[in-house]
Amino acid sequence: MALKIRYQTTYEPFKVVDDIKDIPKDATIVWYDFDEPNEQENEWFKAHFSFNDLEVDDAINGMPRAKYKSYKDYQYLVFHSIMGSNYSPIALNIFIQDNVLVTYHHQTLESLNKVVYKYMNTLDAELDCADVVILILDMMVDKYFNFVYALEDSVYHFEDRHVDDRFNKMVMDSVFKLRSDLIKVKRVLFPMQELIDTMKQNGDLIIDNKHSLYIQHIDDHLIKQRNIIRTAQEMTNEIRENFESYTSFRMNSIMQVLTLVSVIFSPLTFIAGIYGMNFVNMPALHLHYGYYICLAVMFVIAVVLIIFFRRKKWF
Repeated sequence: MALKIRYQTTYEPFKVVDDIKDIPKDATIVWYDFDEPNEQENEWFKAHFSFNDLEVDDAINGMPRAKYKSYKDYQYLVFHSIMGSNYSPIALNIFIQDNVLVTYHHQTLESLNKVVYKYMNTLDAELDCADVVILILDMMVDKYFNFVYALEDSVYHFEDRHVDDRFNKMVMDSVFKLRSDLIKVKRVLFPMQELIDTMKQNGDLIIDNKHSLYIQHIDDHLIKQRNIIRTAQEMTNEIRENFESYTSFRMNSIMQVLTLVSVIFSPLTFIAGIYGMNFVNMPALHLHYGYYICLAVMFVIAVVLIIFFRRKKWF
């Protein structure tokens, strides 16, 4: 889209300018937001700021892991947002240097827009860079709940669903897709939790008690989300194990029936094989009722075997 430059002065709301020359010297915070930047803006980003070249290249070309690093003259953070029904992670790269805040992302992020609309158009919102970063992080983590709760509802839907033979494969395909989505969200939540832990240990970004309360609030949300995802994964494991047990039971039942049928027909096949041989002199071969006697004997054998199996409760 474009590079958006915002600044704030004391007791004034944030303002947007098109040129850095229009930023007043008494600005308390200057925010450069690279939203889907083009090649020209990328080159300007590299030339205008003195950040680590590797981190700048990661921001422009890669998908860096969620992290927090504090250097002598600036701080570098990477947050991950979740986008769309396929739960794709989108990296938000953040650089903080004195009163300058730089955000870089390849897609428009709703969390940033919410912070702008909610806090930056009011006179009461006198913010510094740490405030803005923590507000963005809070908005982003809150938005995770939409995806986490959606996955949790999907898991409970499978738990309540009656598994019919005709739909077994379809159900399991859906379960495996759900497990894949859970893993995608988990890959976002766990690094974000590590990022929060690093921020707590480092302390450079947590300037006052207000920041500490926000970070603890965000940490609590991440813990809750991780627990929901962990429970959902355990439930999908149970669904898969139940399906495998059900399939194994069905297979054993089918094999049992087929075995009993083969046992019943074995003596009948033996009798038919004996009297199917083309010897001239065979007992009862030329009896008038020989055919019917043979059928009767075979029928009696089959009935006796069925009664025997039934009493043994083999079917």
